[in-house]
Amino acid sequence: MAGVYEVAVDAPLAATLSYGQPIDRSEPLAVGCCVRVPLGGRRVVGYVLGPAEQATTNFTIKPVLEVLSATPVFPPELLPFYRWIARYYHHPLGEVLRTALPTVPTSRGTVRLREKMIDTLLPGPVLADCLAIPQEPGQLIASLQQERSIALTKAEQKALRLFVGEFLANHRQPVIRSRLTALYPGAGSRLNRLVALNILYQTKTRIYRDPFGEPPPPQCKPDLLTVEQNQVLGHLLPAVDAGSFSPFLLHGVTGCGKTEVYLRCVQRVLDQGKTALVLVPEIALASQLEAHFYSRFGDQLAVLHSGLGDGERFDQWQRVLERRAAVVLGARSAVFAPLLRLGMVIVDEEHEPAYKQEDGLRYSGRDLAVLRAQMADCPVLLGSATPSLVSYHHCVEKKYQLLSMHHRVSNQPLPRVEIVDLVNSHRSRPDLSLSDPLINALAETLERRKQSLLFVNRRGFSSSMLCRDCGTILQCKHCQVSLTLHRSRNVLLCHYCGYSRHPQALCPSCGSTRVSGVGIGSERIEDEIRQLFPQARVARLDSDTTANRKHYLAILKAIREHQVDILIGTQMIAKGLHFPDIILVGVIWADSGLSMPDYKAAERTFALLSQVTGRAGRGDDPGLVIVQTYQPHHYSIQLARRHDYFSFYAREIAVRAPLRYPPFSRMINIRFSGLRNERVETSAASVADFVRKHQWSAKIELLGPAPAPLVKIKDRTRWQLLLKSRHQAVLHAVCDDLLARKKHLCANGVRMSFDVDPENMM
Repeated sequence: MAGVYEVAVDAPLAATLSYGQPIDRSEPLAVGCCVRVPLGGRRVVGYVLGPAEQATTNFTIKPVLEVLSATPVFPPELLPFYRWIARYYHHPLGEVLRTALPTVPTSRGTVRLREKMIDTLLPGPVLADCLAIPQEPGQLIASLQQERSIALTKAEQKALRLFVGEFLANHRQPVIRSRLTALYPGAGSRLNRLVALNILYQTKTRIYRDPFGEPPPPQCKPDLLTVEQNQVLGHLLPAVDAGSFSPFLLHGVTGCGKTEVYLRCVQRVLDQGKTALVLVPEIALASQLEAHFYSRFGDQLAVLHSGLGDGERFDQWQRVLERRAAVVLGARSAVFAPLLRLGMVIVDEEHEPAYKQEDGLRYSGRDLAVLRAQMADCPVLLGSATPSLVSYHHCVEKKYQLLSMHHRVSNQPLPRVEIVDLVNSHRSRPDLSLSDPLINALAETLERRKQSLLFVNRRGFSSSMLCRDCGTILQCKHCQVSLTLHRSRNVLLCHYCGYSRHPQALCPSCGSTRVSGVGIGSERIEDEIRQLFPQARVARLDSDTTANRKHYLAILKAIREHQVDILIGTQMIAKGLHFPDIILVGVIWADSGLSMPDYKAAERTFALLSQVTGRAGRGDDPGLVIVQTYQPHHYSIQLARRHDYFSFYAREIAVRAPLRYPPFSRMINIRFSGLRNERVETSAASVADFVRKHQWSAKIELLGPAPAPLVKIKDRTRWQLLLKSRHQAVLHAVCDDLLARKKHLCANGVRMSFDVDPENMM
């Protein structure tokens, strides 16, 4: 319809809406521009998707109230990608766009972030003529005064001399005014007079906020590749040249040189004038890879992840949108990067559950990366030392092409792994979390002036607070989870809602004062290490110490420069770190995740142990890994000790097949939450009853409804209903029918949402 637009509003509405041309604007609205529109009694943000289709019913079309961004905030070419996401994840398209974009305009119509503008100086008309003749700054100023009959004070001459020097040194690019005032504090008023005399011209210039801080340390390009790297590139580079969709899974042991394979593929893509997208599962890993990519591609690189400030993230998006950057490196949200002419998509550590968003739009960054490659008709490379069972099964089924790298660079051996049985082993310090073999190995490593890494999968000092009189565990008053003691901050903290209280608390059940911490965390391990080795230089990497990204990079720099002897951390140190002097890795509690009520518990334990094991022995000295566990005979731990992925795959796939868990089915977890338990329970039961009576019920297996393992979060009671089926289309058809009947099935105040292909069953 002429002058009527399809608009996706930022509101929980499944359908898009139609709005008319703004009253005060005659130019047509571009696809991708951001607008403000009326919705009921509110004014909300919307995104123009194009001309609306011819209406089949009569209704009044309201005009767009205001154009917030006349230029598109996303490329129109990506609209089919966004529409697919909305359909597959059963999520409103407007909220999909809000998730994808780096900044969201406010409901009042103002954009929170703007371009960063600074004052810059250029030659004015008077100076421009003099600069046409090559001459020294002093001679130039003298001729300027003589020919133009302009008298300049010595201070003005000094300011002008500084400007000319900076202008010529920067290849005649605009000179930042604050740069001159920093070099000459008295330059301000002198520059103003030079501008008034038309000798200089002052303007505003946009600059991009630097996401790197100081430039990442340079990384050398290897002169020679390994035999396996050449073999793998022999498959990948022809696929890049062919320019068609082809999915690859690169199964390479830790330290085999996968990063160099990624870099060579990206270089081939750039040589063809195309763009590349590289995803990593966590901000920490992105920060580690930045140095490699920045050294190779410089200003062609953009980084996108939540560790950047709002302004930095906005600028990086704009650089990609304006085609100033051709390579995007980032965490899962970087999958939405506005890259055009994609030549390759790379997903590092593809097995990581961190690729799945766990609230709002519950998308999988890995799965959407494969979709982007398919839509762009280019190859996609999934890399991992421990591929997900689903991805490896795709290779078995010939859906993906398997590439393998079995040896480390320079043929370094994989580290030797020793298992310590915490049940039966003698400990000379039972008050500590470290066994005698681990303590002795740490002492020996310190004596050799090498580095050690200790991994514990929990942050804080004590994972819970226990009453020694009645056994009550202190819980968050908003969530049904235990409070964690953070002794450095002297606070009990809920890791789900942020609720905190003072650690000197009385037992809520019996009033006892004998409440003390139990369980371990990274903070406790740091304390124990400082007791045992007071002379050691210790650093801790977890989300408590690295909330500031620059602090995180500073710790990595200290490790690289051997200013740290023992590094303690959580999952962020388990992958990607490459420090040749780390020869010892200690795993404090290897089976901490095996008791989780999740069918992927063994897979995650195997992957985590294999990844953290790979941090040891990456230099000239062989590595040693000491794994402490209460379940030394569990197959995930034994096979990780032997670095035997293939046996683990065979064992785990045999467990899942009769139970019809992925990859032998598809799953959708229907989540219910509300402030009143009885309403949530009733709603979950009503939905389950509807599914059982559905025409496709014979093709669906229901598990539940049941309370979620974490039954209360942020004051909301949580239930869930798991649907399993071999038929993906059937699952989505049922979900569409549920959405259409949501008001009849769910009680007031109860939220129903869909987690398609769930990663976390908690």
